[in-house]
Amino acid sequence: MNKDWTRLYADVDEWAQAHRDEFVADISRVCRIRSVSVMNKQDPEQPFGEACRKMLDEALELSASYGFETRNYDNFCGSALYGDNKNNDSIGIFSHFDIVPEGDLSLWTHPPFEPTLSEDGKYLFARGTADNKSCGIMGLYAMRYLKEKGIRLKNNVMLVFGLNEELNMEDMPEFLLREKCPKVSLVPDAKYPITLAEKGITESFLVSEPVTGNLRDIWAGLASNAGSPTAWAVLDGVRLTEAKQALADFEKVTAEETDGGVRITAEKDQPKNRNPIGTLTSAARLTKALSQSGLVTGSGKAVIDWLAQYTDDYLGEKLGFASQEGPNGPLRCNFNLIRMADGRVRTNPDIRYPSQADMNEVIGKIKAAWEQSPFTLADFTNLESYCHDPESPTVQKLIQVACEALGQPEIEPLIDGGSYARKIPNAYAYGATVPGRVRLFGFAKGGAHQPDEYCDIPNLLLNIRVFVRALLELDELYAD
Repeated sequence: MNKDWTRLYADVDEWAQAHRDEFVADISRVCRIRSVSVMNKQDPEQPFGEACRKMLDEALELSASYGFETRNYDNFCGSALYGDNKNNDSIGIFSHFDIVPEGDLSLWTHPPFEPTLSEDGKYLFARGTADNKSCGIMGLYAMRYLKEKGIRLKNNVMLVFGLNEELNMEDMPEFLLREKCPKVSLVPDAKYPITLAEKGITESFLVSEPVTGNLRDIWAGLASNAGSPTAWAVLDGVRLTEAKQALADFEKVTAEETDGGVRITAEKDQPKNRNPIGTLTSAARLTKALSQSGLVTGSGKAVIDWLAQYTDDYLGEKLGFASQEGPNGPLRCNFNLIRMADGRVRTNPDIRYPSQADMNEVIGKIKAAWEQSPFTLADFTNLESYCHDPESPTVQKLIQVACEALGQPEIEPLIDGGSYARKIPNAYAYGATVPGRVRLFGFAKGGAHQPDEYCDIPNLLLNIRVFVRALLELDELYAD
C-alpha cells in the first residue's frame, strides 16, 4: 500500500475520533425527525410532506453551520457544496433522508425517534440510523475533513439530501432539472466494495371492488418495500371461540376480541438470511390462515383466497412472470403492503426483475397477471435497472480504494440493491456497510426498515477514510 495513503488514513482516523461526539450528535439530530415521504407535489412548499420539508431545512442548516454553501432545489431535495470550481463541475454524494414508517412500537426496545447510544458507545438506535441518514452525515464529515484540512480538489464535492427514495425517487429527476449533474457520484446506500448491478423495480397499485361479507379491516407491511413482523385482519359476526377453533392448526396465528369483531394476527417466520424462500412473511401467513380457515365470507373471500395463493410466490412463478436472466437473477416478488380503505382491499406488490431481463416483456407479464386477479391496476411505476462494466477504470479504482482502506482485499462486488445509483448518470452504490459488521439481532431486527434499527459508529467513522480517499482518487480520474 502507498505510504501516503497510510499516512492519510492515520490522519483521517485521528480527526474522526476527535469529532466522534459531534458525529453521533449530528446523526441523532437528523434521526429525531420522522421524515416519512408522502406524495404532496401539488404543494410547492412541501412536495414530499411537512416532515420531509422540516428534514430538508434541518440538513441544510446543519451543513451551513460547518461553512458549506447550501442549495435548495424548490424543496424537492437540497445539497451542500465544497469547492469553488468555476464551471460548477462536481463529484456527487447522494444520500436520502426520508425513511419508512416505524411500524409496531411494541417491537422496539428503543424509541424510534429518540436516538439511543449503546452503553459501549458503538451502536446508535433510531429509525434512519442505518437507512440512510447516518450515511449522509458520514459524507458530510468527509467533506468537513477536506475543508478543515484545507485540501482543495479540482472538482467541487456536492452532497445531495434526497427526500423521496423510499417511495419512487421522484426527487432525483427534479434535482437533474435544476442542477448540473455531477461528473461521477457515490451513493452510500449499499455495501462495499461496490454494487455492479441493481434490479429493475416495479410497484403495482392494486385495488379491489368494495367487498361484501365480514372482512372489516386488514393490515400488513410498513411500506411496499418493507414487510412487518406481524399482520392482522378484523372480522365481524364471528365468535372468538369459533375463530380460535378454526385457527387451531395454524402456527403463529392468534385471535382476540377487539372493537368491531375478532382480530386475527399472524407472525412472520424468521429467515436465516434475506432470502424469503421456504419461509412465510406475516402477510402470507395471515392470508393463508384466513383463506384456509373458511372464516371470511362474501366477496372478500375471493380477494383473500387470491392473496393466499400468491403472497408467497416470491419468484413470480405461479403468477407467470418469473425471470432468471443476468448476473442478479432471479426476479423477486413481495406482497408486503396490504391495507383496507373505503371497503376496498389494496395491495402494492414490490417486484424486482434482473438487470438483463427484457424489461418490456417482464412488465407485460406482470400486468397480464393482474388482469386475471380480483384487483384493478390503479397505478404502476417502474424504476429501470442498471449494470456497470466491472472492468471500467472507475469501478476498478473504487474497488481498490474500498479493499485497501478497509484492509479487506477479498471483498466481492454486489449485484443487487435499490438506490439512487439507478437515477443519476454515472453513479455508483458504494458503501457504507462494512463487510463483516456485527448483526446484534441476526436478521430478526436491527437492520434497515426493521425495529431497533441501528448504525455502527466505529464502522461509520472508518467510512470517512474510504470516502476521503475515494473523493481524491475520483478527482484525479475526472480532472478534465
